[in-house]
Amino acid sequence: MKKKLNANAIVLDLRRLTEETLSAYEDISLNAVITLTTPRAQALLSQYNVKLNTVLCKNLPDDADIRASVTNGKTTLSAASKPEAKQVLVINGKVTVLPDAAETLRQYEALVVNGKATCPASLAALFTEAATVNGKLVIYPDEAVVLSGRSVKLDRAFLLRAQERLYWNERLFVAVDPKLDAAALAAKGCRFAAPKAVLAESMAETLAPLFTEDTELVILPDGTAVVDDDLDLTAAALRRYGTKLYVLGDVTVSADCIATLGKLEFFHASGTVTLPQEAEETFCAIPDLAYDELRVLSGHLFSGLPKLTLTPDLLAQYPEGIACVDCAMVRLDPALLPDEIAKHCQFDGCALVQCTEVQQNAVAAVSRNVAQIHASQKDGPLSSPFDPDTASMQALQLTL
Repeated sequence: MKKKLNANAIVLDLRRLTEETLSAYEDISLNAVITLTTPRAQALLSQYNVKLNTVLCKNLPDDADIRASVTNGKTTLSAASKPEAKQVLVINGKVTVLPDAAETLRQYEALVVNGKATCPASLAALFTEAATVNGKLVIYPDEAVVLSGRSVKLDRAFLLRAQERLYWNERLFVAVDPKLDAAALAAKGCRFAAPKAVLAESMAETLAPLFTEDTELVILPDGTAVVDDDLDLTAAALRRYGTKLYVLGDVTVSADCIATLGKLEFFHASGTVTLPQEAEETFCAIPDLAYDELRVLSGHLFSGLPKLTLTPDLLAQYPEGIACVDCAMVRLDPALLPDEIAKHCQFDGCALVQCTEVQQNAVAAVSRNVAQIHASQKDGPLSSPFDPDTASMQALQLTL
């Protein structure tokens, strides 16, 4: 009796697929974020009982020598990063395209970006032609001086080098330094472009005209502490920063500060706030509150893993529950009951979550920003080492 085949990957390469491979299995299920095929391979697939579930399918010429790869983390595409051969690339993380990257972009048959992409206006059409962006696409002016970083501080050091130029940042400019001579900065003829500018109330009237009309201006009360980074908000941090706090990054709220969290009068965060479920009511009651995204988690955190398998034994180790955040591939053991998943699991920012059809509704109910939820057929559980009738293949990159 022939076995079934269940293959799961971020990049699935079927260009070398043979009739011998397909005929070896009774039933074939292929699941991927991006799949590479050729006209020859597609013709073979149509002749057999194959189910292909993919976010993007790229059909390449039979004789094309094109490589495929996966990159995790921040990536810069520039003239210096031009690949020697044509490529298909999956990027899990932030991508920055530099103005000299035109020839580099032409080397990519396909790009899949699971994250934010930043691109100059002159290359926007070329980039979007090649790329599928599962995230935010940010376009910046070609003539601008691009200042990197999550924010740019306008302080005395910036004033010394300021010129009559347009300065751009993908997120925001910050001008809260009481030692900054706002009038002197304005006299330099500087202009600024960004989605947001954070200005101290005492210098807002002088600096506001220097920003483009579409820049959102945030006026902070004098005395507000500004944290130019991610922040673990603990009881000690609250004592250090006081009752007015502006965070230029992500915030993780510790369980030990729930009792003092209610003392905050002003709390703004430009990134994601992650907090325990028991802190949600107190946090949301802060009088002046703003953030980009809120993650309310219950249980133990697994973050940024390439692969993770959830089993009953693992769930038993963390009776408070499990939160899977920004993981590439998460597999659920078929033995996990839907009720257990709904009560004790969370999935946020994951590329692929594998489960059975019985588990699918429960997974979907506790998932957020998940690229793909793959459920097995009704007549069989998710392929696993415990299923003798099914051959299972799992990898970030898989060639059949």
